[in-house]
Amino acid sequence: MTYEYLIFDLDDTLLDFTGGEIAAIRQLFSNELGLTGTDLDHALETYQEINHHLWQQYEFKEIARQQIFEERFKKTLETLGIDYDADRLEQEYATLRDHNYRMLPYATEILQHLQNQYTIIAGTNGQDATQRLRLKETGLDQYFDQIFTSEMIGASKPDAAFFDRIFQDNPQMTKENTVMIGDGLTSDILGGQNYQLDTIWINPNHKESPAEIKPTQVVEDLPTLEALL
Repeated sequence: MTYEYLIFDLDDTLLDFTGGEIAAIRQLFSNELGLTGTDLDHALETYQEINHHLWQQYEFKEIARQQIFEERFKKTLETLGIDYDADRLEQEYATLRDHNYRMLPYATEILQHLQNQYTIIAGTNGQDATQRLRLKETGLDQYFDQIFTSEMIGASKPDAAFFDRIFQDNPQMTKENTVMIGDGLTSDILGGQNYQLDTIWINPNHKESPAEIKPTQVVEDLPTLEALL
Protein backbone atom coordinates (compact mmCIF):
# COMPACT_ATOMS: atom_id res chain seq x y z
CA MET A 1 0.00 0.00 0.00
CA THR A 2 1.28 3.46 -0.90
CA TYR A 3 0.52 6.06 1.73
CA GLU A 4 0.57 9.82 1.42
CA TYR A 5 -0.65 10.77 4.90
CA LEU A 6 0.76 9.53 8.20
CA ILE A 7 -1.26 10.17 11.36
CA PHE A 8 1.09 9.77 14.32
CA ASP A 9 0.02 9.33 17.89
CA LEU A 10 2.38 11.19 20.24
CA ASP A 11 2.48 9.76 23.76
CA ASP A 12 4.56 6.57 23.90
CA THR A 13 4.79 6.60 20.11
CA LEU A 14 7.21 9.51 19.66
CA LEU A 15 7.22 11.18 23.09
CA ASP A 16 8.26 9.18 26.14
CA PHE A 17 5.16 10.00 28.15
CA THR A 18 5.31 6.93 30.38
CA GLY A 19 8.94 7.49 31.32
CA GLY A 20 8.21 11.09 32.21
CA GLU A 21 5.03 10.16 34.04
CA ILE A 22 6.81 7.59 36.21
CA ALA A 23 9.55 10.06 37.13
CA ALA A 24 7.01 12.80 37.89
CA ILE A 25 4.70 10.64 40.01
CA ARG A 26 7.60 9.22 41.99
CA GLN A 27 8.89 12.74 42.64
CA LEU A 28 5.41 13.94 43.57
CA PHE A 29 4.64 11.12 45.99
CA SER A 30 8.09 11.36 47.54
CA ASN A 31 7.96 15.13 48.05
CA GLU A 32 4.30 15.52 48.99
CA LEU A 33 3.48 12.23 50.73
CA GLY A 34 6.91 11.29 52.04
CA LEU A 35 6.78 7.83 50.47
CA THR A 36 9.93 5.81 49.84
CA GLY A 37 10.98 2.29 48.85
CA THR A 38 8.28 -0.33 48.37
CA ASP A 39 5.58 2.08 49.60
CA LEU A 40 6.48 4.45 46.78
CA ASP A 41 6.50 1.60 44.24
CA HIS A 42 3.05 0.47 45.39
CA ALA A 43 1.65 4.00 45.25
CA LEU A 44 2.95 4.46 41.70
CA GLU A 45 1.38 1.18 40.55
CA THR A 46 -1.92 2.10 42.21
CA TYR A 47 -1.99 5.49 40.49
CA GLN A 48 -1.14 3.99 37.09
CA GLU A 49 -3.94 1.42 37.30
CA ILE A 50 -6.54 3.99 38.34
CA ASN A 51 -5.40 6.58 35.78
CA HIS A 52 -5.34 4.02 32.95
CA HIS A 53 -8.85 2.83 33.79
CA LEU A 54 -10.20 6.40 33.85
CA TRP A 55 -8.67 7.19 30.46
CA GLN A 56 -10.21 4.02 29.03
CA GLN A 57 -13.60 5.08 30.37
CA TYR A 58 -13.16 8.48 28.72
CA GLU A 59 -12.17 6.95 25.37
CA PHE A 60 -15.38 4.91 25.43
CA LYS A 61 -17.46 7.97 26.39
CA GLU A 62 -18.34 6.58 29.80
CA ILE A 63 -17.07 9.64 31.68
CA ALA A 64 -16.26 13.26 30.90
CA ARG A 65 -12.62 14.20 30.39
CA GLN A 66 -12.52 16.51 33.39
CA GLN A 67 -13.55 13.61 35.60
CA ILE A 68 -10.13 12.02 35.03
CA PHE A 69 -8.34 14.97 36.62
CA GLU A 70 -10.87 15.25 39.43
CA GLU A 71 -10.76 11.59 40.43
CA ARG A 72 -7.40 9.96 39.73
CA PHE A 73 -5.50 11.27 42.75
CA LYS A 74 -8.60 11.17 44.97
CA LYS A 75 -9.11 7.47 44.20
CA THR A 76 -5.40 6.77 44.58
CA LEU A 77 -5.30 8.33 48.03
CA GLU A 78 -8.46 6.50 49.06
CA THR A 79 -7.03 3.18 47.90
CA LEU A 80 -3.78 3.81 49.73
CA GLY A 81 -5.58 5.02 52.87
CA ILE A 82 -3.75 8.35 52.87
CA ASP A 83 -5.39 11.59 54.00
CA TYR A 84 -4.11 14.36 51.74
CA ASP A 85 -5.34 17.08 49.38
CA ALA A 86 -5.97 15.38 46.03
CA ASP A 87 -6.46 18.70 44.24
CA ARG A 88 -3.00 19.83 45.36
CA LEU A 89 -1.47 16.65 43.94
CA GLU A 90 -3.23 17.24 40.61
CA GLN A 91 -1.98 20.82 40.43
CA GLU A 92 1.59 19.85 41.28
CA TYR A 93 1.54 16.97 38.82
CA ALA A 94 0.24 19.24 36.04
CA THR A 95 3.36 21.38 36.40
CA LEU A 96 5.65 18.35 36.25
CA ARG A 97 3.72 16.81 33.33
CA ASP A 98 3.82 19.97 31.26
CA HIS A 99 7.60 19.95 31.48
CA ASN A 100 8.05 16.34 30.38
CA TYR A 101 10.14 16.77 27.24
CA ARG A 102 11.40 13.22 26.92
CA MET A 103 11.44 11.55 23.51
CA LEU A 104 11.63 7.92 22.52
CA PRO A 105 14.80 6.79 20.74
CA TYR A 106 14.91 7.70 17.02
CA ALA A 107 11.86 10.02 17.20
CA THR A 108 13.66 12.99 15.64
CA GLU A 109 15.43 10.89 13.03
CA ILE A 110 12.34 9.15 11.70
CA LEU A 111 10.43 12.40 11.27
CA GLN A 112 13.41 14.02 9.57
CA HIS A 113 13.65 11.15 7.13
CA LEU A 114 9.92 10.97 6.38
CA GLN A 115 9.01 14.65 6.19
CA ASN A 116 9.71 15.06 2.47
CA GLN A 117 7.87 11.88 1.49
CA TYR A 118 4.62 12.22 3.42
CA THR A 119 2.18 14.67 4.94
CA ILE A 120 2.79 14.06 8.64
CA ILE A 121 -0.03 14.75 11.06
CA ALA A 122 -0.06 14.53 14.85
CA GLY A 123 -3.27 12.97 16.15
CA THR A 124 -3.23 12.76 19.94
CA ASN A 125 -5.56 12.41 22.88
CA GLY A 126 -4.46 15.12 25.27
CA GLN A 127 -4.58 18.72 26.34
CA ASP A 128 -3.92 21.04 23.44
CA ALA A 129 -1.54 23.50 25.10
CA THR A 130 0.42 20.73 26.81
CA GLN A 131 0.96 18.68 23.68
CA ARG A 132 1.93 21.67 21.57
CA LEU A 133 4.38 22.86 24.22
CA ARG A 134 5.99 19.42 24.40
CA LEU A 135 6.35 19.28 20.62
CA LYS A 136 7.88 22.76 20.60
CA GLU A 137 10.33 22.06 23.42
CA THR A 138 11.47 18.76 21.88
CA GLY A 139 11.81 20.38 18.45
CA LEU A 140 9.45 17.86 16.87
CA ASP A 141 6.84 20.47 15.94
CA GLN A 142 8.80 21.47 12.83
CA TYR A 143 8.21 18.07 11.24
CA PHE A 144 4.40 18.08 11.51
CA ASP A 145 2.23 19.59 8.83
CA GLN A 146 -0.74 19.65 11.22
CA ILE A 147 -1.45 18.95 14.89
CA PHE A 148 -4.81 17.67 16.13
CA THR A 149 -5.59 17.08 19.81
CA SER A 150 -8.70 15.64 21.40
CA GLU A 151 -9.22 18.84 23.39
CA MET A 152 -9.06 20.93 20.21
CA ILE A 153 -11.45 18.64 18.32
CA GLY A 154 -13.84 17.94 21.18
CA ALA A 155 -13.60 14.20 20.62
CA SER A 156 -10.96 11.60 21.39
CA LYS A 157 -9.66 8.49 19.66
CA PRO A 158 -11.20 5.96 19.02
CA ASP A 159 -14.25 8.16 18.33
CA ALA A 160 -14.93 8.54 14.60
CA ALA A 161 -15.46 12.28 15.16
CA PHE A 162 -11.74 12.61 15.89
CA PHE A 163 -10.85 11.23 12.47
CA ASP A 164 -13.71 13.09 10.78
CA ARG A 165 -12.10 16.41 11.72
CA ILE A 166 -8.71 15.42 10.29
CA PHE A 167 -10.29 14.32 7.03
CA GLN A 168 -12.40 17.47 6.80
CA ASP A 169 -9.24 19.57 6.98
CA ASN A 170 -7.50 17.47 4.29
CA PRO A 171 -9.68 17.15 1.17
CA GLN A 172 -7.08 15.01 -0.65
CA MET A 173 -6.92 12.49 2.17
CA THR A 174 -8.61 9.14 1.58
CA LYS A 175 -8.94 5.98 3.63
CA GLU A 176 -6.65 4.28 1.14
CA ASN A 177 -3.77 6.77 1.23
CA THR A 178 -3.72 7.26 5.01
CA VAL A 179 -2.35 5.17 7.88
CA MET A 180 -2.78 5.54 11.65
CA ILE A 181 0.40 4.89 13.64
CA GLY A 182 0.50 4.46 17.40
CA ASP A 183 1.06 2.36 20.48
CA GLY A 184 -2.50 2.46 21.82
CA LEU A 185 -4.52 -0.63 20.98
CA THR A 186 -7.84 0.97 21.84
CA SER A 187 -7.29 4.58 20.87
CA ASP A 188 -5.00 4.26 17.84
CA ILE A 189 -5.46 0.80 16.38
CA LEU A 190 -9.13 0.16 17.12
CA GLY A 191 -9.91 3.77 16.28
CA GLY A 192 -8.20 3.50 12.92
CA GLN A 193 -9.66 0.07 12.27
CA ASN A 194 -13.20 1.23 12.94
CA TYR A 195 -12.61 4.16 10.58
CA GLN A 196 -11.44 1.71 7.90
CA LEU A 197 -7.87 2.96 7.92
CA ASP A 198 -4.74 0.87 7.75
CA THR A 199 -2.97 0.85 11.10
CA ILE A 200 0.58 0.26 12.31
CA TRP A 201 0.88 -0.81 15.93
CA ILE A 202 4.12 0.09 17.68
CA ASN A 203 4.50 -2.75 20.15
CA PRO A 204 7.92 -2.70 21.85
CA ASN A 205 6.88 -5.09 24.61
CA HIS A 206 5.46 -7.71 22.23
CA LYS A 207 2.00 -7.65 23.76
CA GLU A 208 -0.81 -9.75 22.33
CA SER A 209 -3.79 -7.89 20.89
CA PRO A 210 -7.39 -9.01 21.49
CA ALA A 211 -8.92 -10.98 18.63
CA GLU A 212 -11.22 -8.11 17.68
CA ILE A 213 -8.34 -5.64 17.22
CA LYS A 214 -6.37 -6.36 14.06
CA PRO A 215 -3.52 -3.96 13.22
CA THR A 216 -2.48 -3.97 9.57
CA GLN A 217 1.19 -4.11 10.56
CA VAL A 218 3.08 -4.49 13.83
CA VAL A 219 6.56 -3.08 14.53
CA GLU A 220 8.63 -3.08 17.68
CA ASP A 221 10.38 0.28 17.36
CA LEU A 222 10.72 3.42 15.25
CA PRO A 223 13.66 2.24 13.07
CA THR A 224 11.58 -0.80 12.10
CA LEU A 225 8.66 1.50 11.34
CA GLU A 226 10.83 3.62 9.07
CA ALA A 227 12.02 0.55 7.18
CA LEU A 228 8.42 -0.54 6.70
CA LEU A 229 7.33 2.84 5.37
